[in-house]
Amino acid sequence: MAEGVHGITASQIKNLIWWTVNFLALIIILYKLLKKPIVNFFVSRQEKLKKEYEELLAKKRVAEAKYVELQEKVKNLKEEAEAIYRSYVEQGLKERDKILEEARLQVERIKEQTQLFIAQEMEKAKQSLRLELAEEAVKLAEEILRQRITPEDQRILFQEFVENIKGRMMH
Repeated sequence: MAEGVHGITASQIKNLIWWTVNFLALIIILYKLLKKPIVNFFVSRQEKLKKEYEELLAKKRVAEAKYVELQEKVKNLKEEAEAIYRSYVEQGLKERDKILEEARLQVERIKEQTQLFIAQEMEKAKQSLRLELAEEAVKLAEEILRQRITPEDQRILFQEFVENIKGRMMH
């Protein structure tokens, strides 16, 4: 062929066939050598993905169960909180009643103590008044006796007193 003509030469076709055969041989060799590892890779990858999917499903079921359990606990907590609240209210009412009863008893004790104190003070006042009356009566009697007693009466009283004392000493 002449120079300057643009076409495909026999050597280029021969090279093309040779490269194609080599490429096909390479593909066949690679296919033979890499078939099992590639298949194993994809099988193991598939199994791994399947296993991960199953684990995720199991985790999802566990999470859903936990969610239901937590919802039940929240419901129970609400009921428990209400029960605790009712209990505290009942305890508060009982404590209030107890305090009121103690206060009532305290008032009764104070009333009794006050009445006892008043009675004692009244008795003391009566005693004091009796004493004062007795003293006044003695003073009045002395005054009356002074005014009415004569020297002769004094001498007779004195002698009776002395004889009375002598009589006591002798016994």
